[in-house]
Amino acid sequence: MKTTFQGYYKKTEEEIEAIWNNGLIIFDANVLLNLYRYSDTTRETLIDLISKFSDKIYIPHQAALEYNRNRYEVIAEQEKAYKDFLNKIHQIQQDLQSTNKPPFLSSSIDSELNKVFENVSKEVEESIKKYCDFLKEDPIYNKLTEFFRLKVGEEFNSKELEEIYKEGEDRYTKKIPPGFEDEKTKDGLRKFGDLILWKQIIKLSKDLNKDVILITDERKIDWWWKLKDGRNMGPRQELVEEIYKESQKQFHMYSSERFLSYGQTYLKEQINKKALEEIQAMKTAELEIIENEKGRFYFNEKSREQTDLLHNRLLEIEKLIHNDDKMISILNDYSSNEKIEDRIKNYNNYILDLRKERDLIKDKIDYYNKHSYRNNYIKHKTSEIDEEILKKFIQINFDNNKNKYE
Repeated sequence: MKTTFQGYYKKTEEEIEAIWNNGLIIFDANVLLNLYRYSDTTRETLIDLISKFSDKIYIPHQAALEYNRNRYEVIAEQEKAYKDFLNKIHQIQQDLQSTNKPPFLSSSIDSELNKVFENVSKEVEESIKKYCDFLKEDPIYNKLTEFFRLKVGEEFNSKELEEIYKEGEDRYTKKIPPGFEDEKTKDGLRKFGDLILWKQIIKLSKDLNKDVILITDERKIDWWWKLKDGRNMGPRQELVEEIYKESQKQFHMYSSERFLSYGQTYLKEQINKKALEEIQAMKTAELEIIENEKGRFYFNEKSREQTDLLHNRLLEIEKLIHNDDKMISILNDYSSNEKIEDRIKNYNNYILDLRKERDLIKDKIDYYNKHSYRNNYIKHKTSEIDEEILKKFIQINFDNNKNKYE
């Protein structure tokens, strides 16, 4: 059973430890790019951990390409995030210190508050400068280049890539992982990036005759085996079975936080809980964004379809309500045995029913439009929440500094 259904068998601790002892530790580009998004201490913790597995680590050519392709964009993204944060601080400072509207602060409190703003602004400005300097001299890149010297996998030639593209079209149609989720968001040949990465991982396993541990911050279901209740059971069954079929080797996966936790445990080191919490918090925020985007896409698509149908019916109803010819034909229908009073009453009820249906349709259209509006402004609402958090943060710092002088 275990051999036949490799992918559905959850590995024991002993089997996982054996993979760590003898296997390769392969890194996806997103793990390396996320190093730019962590605090200095968390980043150094992860870099230090990677260095301690220097004899086991490898990076496939596709992952190295995507890291180099996106590195400067991520640095610029972080620089912008800190600049936006600094602008929020200045705006909140102006709001709190306005002399034209409440709250009106005493000069002593105002002075203490200014110190808090100065300290926060100074630290944020230092971070902005750090990311600006990364564009010129990047210490993270330099360390990773040193770690992965002679540890970058081979590039596929054009013929091999053409075969992968052709296979990918068939795999994606059949929802064979990995990569089929990228068909929704990536154009052209870029949608095959994950499949190219996967094929290079298999090649490394075969060429070096080694089990594989993949460290990835990929969250999509075309990599992970997830139960309906949301629990993560490990890599997709198809991936485990495919690599075993191709190389007769085992395959396992970790996210950055699990790599940190298990890696330090494996080395018999104390787990850096602060770094672990930071990585987990970033993961949670990322998952919320993904769920919001999925919900927004799904709701907008479904509501757009429903709204189109409702609008069409609304036009039909308006035409029927204002169809004078129909009213005249009913009133002039002398072949009918109904009294004229009954015909007028029936026609009136018919119009009333149409108007009720019209009002219900208008309510539904309003409902869809409101929810579509709400979802389109998720980012705006998030920024408002961020501002509230920032205000609380500044208040806490202010209260702490105030207590020092009391």
